[in-house]
Amino acid sequence: MDKEKLKNTAKKFALYFALPAFLLFVIITAVGHFYIMPRYAHILLDEHCEIDPEAFPLYQAGSLPGTPREIYVDSKTLTAPENRIIVVDRNGSEMAVLLVEIADTDEKRQTGLMHRHRLDERSGMLFVLEEVRHTSFWMKDTHLPLDIIFLNRDGTVAHLHENARPRSLASIPSTVPVWAVLELNAGEARMLDLVPGGARLLHPEFDADD
Repeated sequence: MDKEKLKNTAKKFALYFALPAFLLFVIITAVGHFYIMPRYAHILLDEHCEIDPEAFPLYQAGSLPGTPREIYVDSKTLTAPENRIIVVDRNGSEMAVLLVEIADTDEKRQTGLMHRHRLDERSGMLFVLEEVRHTSFWMKDTHLPLDIIFLNRDGTVAHLHENARPRSLASIPSTVPVWAVLELNAGEARMLDLVPGGARLLHPEFDADD
């Protein structure tokens, strides 16, 4: 094979095989890095990574390397009056006290309980919408199963979505206009009778006279 013919063959190889193979490699790598890993790496971590809680406390842990630091709020630190919600039964008798964080700004409402890996019993987050309106939630970057309780202006339950699936991108609508939303650990809402027609919440954000 003469030198010129060899050069032409090399050019054809680079054009028709090496370059497409390189571009395919770049595309596959990008898809894996930017799409597959962020969506499914938690499965690999959950199943194959054992972390000693004493050596690596959850409140220091990130969901994935390079993501925002995982947040843990000790409910014992929620001591302000606005952090207390009293649950009263259908007869008006006190049955429980919830210690909650208040999401009363757009930034707090958008972040919600993202990047949490634990939530104390009978603690959660109260989302104050500032007006009665339709709303919807999702579980993006939320690693805990939650009960999402949509609330009327008087603190009664308008709609309950139980056991919302962690990290789901599905929309969870209020179904009716609501004043506020409370998120608790999955299973706690029904345990406290926080269902439509059931228990009611007492808190400064609710008007008990409505």
